[in-house]
Amino acid sequence: MPQRAGQISKVVALACLLIVIIPLLFATTYGVSPSRAMELVGSTFALEYLAIPLGIALKLPPLYVFLTVVSTGIGIFILVLGIFHLLGAQSQRIVNFLLKLRGRVRRLQKYGIYGLIPGATLLGVYGCAALVWFLGWNIRQSTLFTIIGFVLISAIFLFSSIGILKIISPG
Repeated sequence: MPQRAGQISKVVALACLLIVIIPLLFATTYGVSPSRAMELVGSTFALEYLAIPLGIALKLPPLYVFLTVVSTGIGIFILVLGIFHLLGAQSQRIVNFLLKLRGRVRRLQKYGIYGLIPGATLLGVYGCAALVWFLGWNIRQSTLFTIIGFVLISAIFLFSSIGILKIISPG
């Protein structure tokens, strides 16, 4: 049980760092109030990368919005995946179900992990975390590919939001 408490502590600490502390450090750097920073973090929990247009519309610095949304998204992925792993290990029924499921999808085991890059745009970080857990993919690789996909779609939304804002309100 103490080992389990240590695992839970690590997951929660890393998630808090990425979801709360780093966005507040970015807020200090960019002169954004802590309340506005937490508004953007909360929006990211609900909207994921779709929080970027909201942050831009609120006239927050674009780089700040991008960095905060990406940091929060990574933190959410790690937190959700950690919760799945910790809860899934408690039930032998779940373990047996996952082993049976993973045996049926052998083809996905080899190349399916690369699908997390475009998958981050369609499934979001919540869906990718669930998929990684269900299929038992390598955590480091799957985290990397999910982050790559999330950063790419976030950058696309950032540049699109800036461009649309310039068209709507020139000046």
